Amino acid sequence: MTKTAFITGSSQGIGAATAKALAADGYRVIVHYGANRALADDVARTIRERGGEAQVVGGDLADPATPAALAAEVAQLCPEGLHALVLNAAIMPGNSDIAACTPDVFDQLTAVNLRAPFFLLQSLTPTLAEGASVVFLSSLTASRATGAVAAYGAMKAAIEHLVRRAAAELGPRWIRVNAVAPATTATGPVAAWTETEQGREATISVQALKRVAQPEDIGDAIAMLCSDRARWITGAVIPVDGGAML
Repeated sequence: MTKTAFITGSSQGIGAATAKALAADGYRVIVHYGANRALADDVARTIRERGGEAQVVGGDLADPATPAALAAEVAQLCPEGLHALVLNAAIMPGNSDIAACTPDVFDQLTAVNLRAPFFLLQSLTPTLAEGASVVFLSSLTASRATGAVAAYGAMKAAIEHLVRRAAAELGPRWIRVNAVAPATTATGPVAAWTETEQGREATISVQALKRVAQPEDIGDAIAMLCSDRARWITGAVIPVDGGAML
């Protein structure tokens, strides 16, 4: 039986790397995009060219109606059940620190980074197959007072609590729930900054492993958590940060 994985925010960055890694592990992948269908189609095309299976779904996670609608669409695509759910999609506004964060920015963060993954998990729980794996994306900022990202970090800290509670609730069905917590990764707007001398030095200076993380570094860790090799791991938040948390 072919297993199915659904990855939110998988048209680029860590999400795209995760989709490709899971496809390489034999999953049929459902690629999700928020606004740019073309990028998602490119990811799906790459997976198919490598011999994998991929489908594309879209939905704006800032819209409170999207989680239920997406869950219904995903359920139709995998009548045999969903075996891996990766709740990756997130936004990171330029400044969400206490002094600068506005109510609008706070609400945007809450909508995409906390409300959407919470209600996607709720809506997709009936579709999850016994023994499925759920992986959330947390961040070093959930546990470290670093950067001007107070509101963003607070949402990620809430995600870590959700991981523990969901692991307890879903454990009787042998569904594992975990999170990975990256540090600075060369994806999105951050990628250009890490290519500058200042950005690269600032990034690697706090890490034990002296290079900038790539999306594939995080995607491979997520794929491992979705595999049977991680069958006895649940309720965990795993730093995937090159030693930045030391």
